[in-house]
Amino acid sequence: MSTNIVLPTLSAWAASRLAGLLQSTTQAAFNASFDTIFARNCNITVNGKHLSSEQYKELLLEQSGAAPLERDASVSVQGQLEVEGDQGQLSGLVGLFYTSLRDSKYLVLGAPTESRVTSSINLIIQPTETNPQNPSLPIHSYFDPRRVVTVNQVTAETTFHVTIPAASVPKVTSASTSSAKVELGPGPVKLPPSFHANQGPFGGSFGPGPVRLPTGGQFGLGPVRLPPTETGAKPETLPGNGEFGVGPVIIPGETIGERTGA
Repeated sequence: MSTNIVLPTLSAWAASRLAGLLQSTTQAAFNASFDTIFARNCNITVNGKHLSSEQYKELLLEQSGAAPLERDASVSVQGQLEVEGDQGQLSGLVGLFYTSLRDSKYLVLGAPTESRVTSSINLIIQPTETNPQNPSLPIHSYFDPRRVVTVNQVTAETTFHVTIPAASVPKVTSASTSSAKVELGPGPVKLPPSFHANQGPFGGSFGPGPVRLPTGGQFGLGPVRLPPTETGAKPETLPGNGEFGVGPVIIPGETIGERTGA
């Protein structure tokens, strides 16, 4: 006895397939999932602009966890609506409103950056695929011929920027606008009015100044002075009283002085 396979509803099929596509972690899984959702000649419009299948595939890849710079993604469907076509659950119109969050592989201040995609998407679904299995066989596996033939999507992306903790940012107390002036320090030191210019802490101009010892032998007996009798010192006496060296030689019989005549 054979049993007919019950297909999921149009809205359940669209929501699960779209979530699985955006939550793919490898490009091979993403490509396989994309081919099971969209028809080969799908008519695609995103934010009022017509896109080819390859362009739309690249757009969804960037929003998925399989993107080269992304680590993973999560999808949350907030609303869904379906209208059956003339073939029951095999065809119809589905509207979804969902949010996708994805984390980057790179860290900023120790945490991954996060991006959020908010989207409203309308899908027209038709049974475009032919069952490749032999219908005469008594047992056959699950096959879903439904594919999306028309996409009309409005989407917006927001990136959450990493902020520096408030404790690390100095508070601004002035309402004046910032300028290009670079501050290299707290500014000049303001000295109290009682401070005298060019005066050190000990009274000197640039320091304590020279050391002045008090008189009166408080730091010793002073220089030793010996009397001349102990040292043998005596004045030196030269001929001619020593004013100009050795005096002239006096020869007997000659008179030194002015010659007056014979």
